Amino acid sequence: MAILFAVNAICQSTNSSPYSRYAFGDIFGNSNAYYFGSGGLNIPMVNYNQVNFGNPATYSYLLRHKPIFSVGVKGKLIQLTTETDNQSTNYLGLSDFVMGLPIGKKGGAAFGIMPFSTVGYNMVDPGFDSHAGNYTYNYTGTGGVNKVFIGASRKLINRSFLAKTDSTKAKHESSLSIGTNAYYLFGTYSNTRGVDFEDFTYLDSRSEINTQVSDFMFDAGLYFHYRLKNKKKCINKAMMRKDSTVKANYRYFKRAFDFGAVGSLGSSLNAKRDNFVYTYRSTTLAEIFEDTISYVQNTDGILNLPTSFGFGAALIYDRFRIGAQLKMQDWSSYSEEFGNESIQDILNPSYEGAFGLEYQKSSDVTNQSKSTMSLGIYKLGFRYNKTPLQINNTDLIEVGMSFGMSLPMRFSG
Repeated sequence: MAILFAVNAICQSTNSSPYSRYAFGDIFGNSNAYYFGSGGLNIPMVNYNQVNFGNPATYSYLLRHKPIFSVGVKGKLIQLTTETDNQSTNYLGLSDFVMGLPIGKKGGAAFGIMPFSTVGYNMVDPGFDSHAGNYTYNYTGTGGVNKVFIGASRKLINRSFLAKTDSTKAKHESSLSIGTNAYYLFGTYSNTRGVDFEDFTYLDSRSEINTQVSDFMFDAGLYFHYRLKNKKKCINKAMMRKDSTVKANYRYFKRAFDFGAVGSLGSSLNAKRDNFVYTYRSTTLAEIFEDTISYVQNTDGILNLPTSFGFGAALIYDRFRIGAQLKMQDWSSYSEEFGNESIQDILNPSYEGAFGLEYQKSSDVTNQSKSTMSLGIYKLGFRYNKTPLQINNTDLIEVGMSFGMSLPMRFSG
């Protein structure tokens, strides 16, 4: 019942952006709410209590015997401004519904549903013709594409060893994991454009294009973790004096390096398209249908998605983790083919970079003497995104800074 509710809620999610008229809408990033606080940094990141579907190789690091279930909510407030007008829009809805399952000592799996893209815009462009008088072009778009995914990963290397220079029994650790996600994409989006005349002697016209997507795509990931032996550090150096009667207090802190990479080959998604072109008359009460110019149903076609690749690295030193990543996708190769018609929006390669910093004072959630705030993870992130769009010969660039906090919920009894 809960899964059916989530599917319905996610499929009804909507967006509002004039840029969603290109290709098949605004693409949702492959990141959940937990990683938004650090700028969306997730390719080189592992948290044993989170399903990181941004890198399927991380599923094998989920805690054994502890399945994970998560629901994400995403909100947007968009301010659109032109030289003559401004408009505010907002969006709130479920962003993901995911479950993670550890499998044995070296494996893990995950499945879930989330939006893949959304289309939502409503634009007008007034004009004047010396014969027809005033007219208005109207552009609207609705709908979107969703994806159901199932993924699995396995550790190929998982070992501990003593370095030759070690004088203690503390061990180094290294692990390497690979994983893959299989997605089923489904959904329908509509793009409508028309022209309305003020002079009623002219017929208004409209073109409605409905595109239904239904196909599979895949991606894969790699994750490498190398942990040095914990370093010994004296908390109070005054206790180390020879004449001190108080025993020195030491603390051990973690040092590690993480690397991740993800990629997806270009996909040709099967789709069907309806194209309905007709004329009508507008009145103060309703639109009166006049005539059908063209009506073509169920035209088979494909949407050619470009190859994507991303990689990132992170360093862990004591209570801090710092990392960066880069994602690339060549949208200039995107095209749509329906029947004998080939459509190619003017798009450019996209680049998305993220930088994140995390701090956690203590990770010992089993210690009841630790306060909830001391067990929290505090995040700071920066995001830079060169989108595929170019408006008036200017690249459309998104820049953002984010803050986040993750607090554990502990129950006793």
